[in-house]
Amino acid sequence: MRSIAKLILAITAIPEIYSISSIYRKPFAPDPATSSLKQDLYRLCEGTRNGVDADDQTRSEIARVVRELETMQPAEIVPTELPLKGSRHKLLYCESKGGSSGKIGPFVGVVEQLFATDDTNFTNCVTLGPFRISLAAEKKVIDDRRIKVTFRETTATAFGIELLKKPTKGSGVWTQRFVDDDIRIMDTPSLFIIRREQDSTPTLVDVLNNPAGYIAEE
Repeated sequence: MRSIAKLILAITAIPEIYSISSIYRKPFAPDPATSSLKQDLYRLCEGTRNGVDADDQTRSEIARVVRELETMQPAEIVPTELPLKGSRHKLLYCESKGGSSGKIGPFVGVVEQLFATDDTNFTNCVTLGPFRISLAAEKKVIDDRRIKVTFRETTATAFGIELLKKPTKGSGVWTQRFVDDDIRIMDTPSLFIIRREQDSTPTLVDVLNNPAGYIAEE
C-alpha cells in the first residue's frame, strides 16, 4: 500500500506531465502565450476601416506584431489544415488598395469570408447596408503554408433580390503567416488579417439579403 501511495504522490507532483490538458490539446486552439499580442493587434486594427484609414505608424506597428506572432506559430502545426467548414470570418485589416478592403467609393463595407458546406468552397462578401457583393471561390492546398484560390462567380444583391450574377476569372496564391481558431493572418500577396466570428446568429443585414432563408416552413 505504501508503494501505491508513493506512486500517486509522485504523479500528482508533476501535473504538467500527467494533466489531461497537456496530453491532448486541439491543434489550433489559441495559445495563451499569444493572447497579449493578438489583443494588441485587434486594438491597432480598430478604427482603421479594414485598413483603409490606417496611417503609416499604425501600419508599421501592425507589421511588427504580425512578425512577432509569425515566430510563435508552433512548428508542428500545418496552417493549411485549419478546419473551416461552417465558419464565418470578418476582415479586420488589409493592405490591399482594391475592392478587397470593402471600399466602395467613399464608403467601406463589412467584409466577411464564409465557409458553409466544406473547407474548400467559400464566399467573400462585402455588405454595405442592404447591398451585398459576393465573390464565390475555391481553394486548393499547395503545401503547408500556401493555398491557391480560384475565383468562380460574382453576385450582387439588394434586400435579398439578385441584381447581377456573372462568371469571374482570376486566381492567386495566399501564404498563411499565422493561424489559430481565433485569427488568420496571410499574404495574398497583400497583408490580410481575418478574425473568426464566434456568434453565428444572423444579423438584420443577413435577413434582408436572404429573407426566404429565415422564413419558417409550415
